[in-house]
Amino acid sequence: MGHRKKRRTHVKGDERPGETKGQHPKSIVMRRGRLGGLLTELEKDLRKVMEPNTAAALKESKRNTLKDFVHVAGPLGVTHFLILSATQQQSYLRIATVPRGPTLTLGIKEYTLSGDIAATARNYSAPPSIFKTPPLVVLNNFVGEKHLRLAAVVCQNMFPSINVKAVKLATCKRVVLLDYDSETGVIHFRHFHITAQPAGVSKRIHRLAVRGSTPNMSGFNDIADYLAGGASDSEGEDTAAKVVLPQDIGRANTASTQSSLKLRELGPRLELELVKLEEGVCMGQVLYHKYVEKSADEIAATQTKREKSETEKEARVARRATQEAKVEAKAKAKEEARQAERKRQGCRDITAKHRGQHAEDGNDDDTKESEDGEGEYEDDEEKDEDSDTEWYRQEVGEEPDENFKKNVKARKAKQELHAQLKAEKKLQKEKDQLAGKPSSDVSERSQGKSSVSKKRKNKYDEPDTENKKPKAEKRKPAFT
Repeated sequence: MGHRKKRRTHVKGDERPGETKGQHPKSIVMRRGRLGGLLTELEKDLRKVMEPNTAAALKESKRNTLKDFVHVAGPLGVTHFLILSATQQQSYLRIATVPRGPTLTLGIKEYTLSGDIAATARNYSAPPSIFKTPPLVVLNNFVGEKHLRLAAVVCQNMFPSINVKAVKLATCKRVVLLDYDSETGVIHFRHFHITAQPAGVSKRIHRLAVRGSTPNMSGFNDIADYLAGGASDSEGEDTAAKVVLPQDIGRANTASTQSSLKLRELGPRLELELVKLEEGVCMGQVLYHKYVEKSADEIAATQTKREKSETEKEARVARRATQEAKVEAKAKAKEEARQAERKRQGCRDITAKHRGQHAEDGNDDDTKESEDGEGEYEDDEEKDEDSDTEWYRQEVGEEPDENFKKNVKARKAKQELHAQLKAEKKLQKEKDQLAGKPSSDVSERSQGKSSVSKKRKNKYDEPDTENKKPKAEKRKPAFT
């Protein structure tokens, strides 16, 4: 029997109904420079607006530059940057499309935080569940000039697109409204929570059926009196807010029933002004500027300067790559030389170590030669050579080279010469003993002692008066 396949909670991101296939836009909301406390709160509110496709817990550092964020945007799938900055004159919000631009620079004329809206609203509601799905976006009056249409495209691409035929109404919890005022040139930004309630149902029935709360029946004789006393929840509302739902939304709002839609403002509230539109990510050719106008010659000079700067930058990058390659090659050659020197030093240490061991073994070998003959000494030499080679393989991990073999042969030749001289000296000593002559080393020691005794001075010898200088007489002081 096969296992049941989970279909409710294990749905892939690209297979969710109502969403188009492909990668969803993701954003990073950050600040550049020093900001006040209110702008820091505005940054948090904007992150709430862009949830869930944003870095909600991002902690940027002063050392992080814009280039660092651009480098990590590709692996993380980030498509937009929302950058808050401030000067002495005005605060700004820049919306950049990663990685090739364009970038919108919006001046913040006025703003209201979500906390201020919650404090002044009568029935403010922002449940955490509504931030699990991305908001809808509605653009109004972005027509006419080219920079307005481009700004509308950038703002629309910040949020995921939907398939109207397959969208689930239960996932549409929020909406972002962008309205352009052509008279003042201001873009109004609003953020709302979408709520749906059954039309023609009183508040008491809605509280009892939907919320499931227990009513207070202390002032009523019967449940009918309680239900008949409440007014309709949608009473006094515009008829345009009442729609027939094609799908179920919750328990009370079922399909083919009439429901009343409400928009409750969540915040923040912004009054924006389009100041500049440029290519690239915050650096590039200026396509539109509200306060600065340039002639064709100035634009051409700026373009030439930018191309020259890019050429110099490419040359610097190429030069840096060449320098790094040279440094790497030099470091590699230095490391190889160090390894070779270490290997040669290891061969010297091995030779010195085995030289001391074989010097001690040489005395035993001489005794064995005198007793057993020269055949065993040759066998010991072969064993020593094999032991040296095996020891080198175990310590170094490689086969011994020619230098090592030459050192071993030289050491063995020196040992053979030393053994030969020692044997000759021993034979001469035995011959001197048979002839009744003192040995050469005893005679040398006696001669050395006699020469020392001749040079030694006797304390009873007469002093040498001829070579001795007379002492000067001491003068007595003359007194007057």
